[in-house]
Amino acid sequence: MMQFLLYLSPEGTEIYNMISKKIRVVENTPICRKHDIYGWYQNTSKTMVLCTDRILSNKNSKYYINETLFHESVHVAQACKQNMNDVKEFGISPTSMNLSHNKNKDLMKSVSISGKHTLLLEKEALWMEDKPKKVKYVVKKYCF
Repeated sequence: MMQFLLYLSPEGTEIYNMISKKIRVVENTPICRKHDIYGWYQNTSKTMVLCTDRILSNKNSKYYINETLFHESVHVAQACKQNMNDVKEFGISPTSMNLSHNKNKDLMKSVSISGKHTLLLEKEALWMEDKPKKVKYVVKKYCF
């Protein structure tokens, strides 16, 4: 059994049950050791990675496991929007997605790992990662 499942909120469980019909979800792959990250979505292999060991080594692990699942699920919905051929942003106005100082730091860190072309994709995911109802909406809208 995957360890992160023990920490999911009811919304996390619901979103996991939806996305796991579309993609593979795995834990603690080599990318987790290569980069200082909590999660990763790889569209070419249709695989979401949760770095459960890293998340559990920090405080508020239940919160961050759910937030990471929500964040990566936004990327899954962005891929579903393109019939899983690519990952494209939804088109939310960047000025309407206000991020906290810490989330802006996360945005810059993420873009430094995955490239400048991912800026809007990451901004959408960071903006939505603490809004499970919005995540559920985009997953349902674009994936089902």
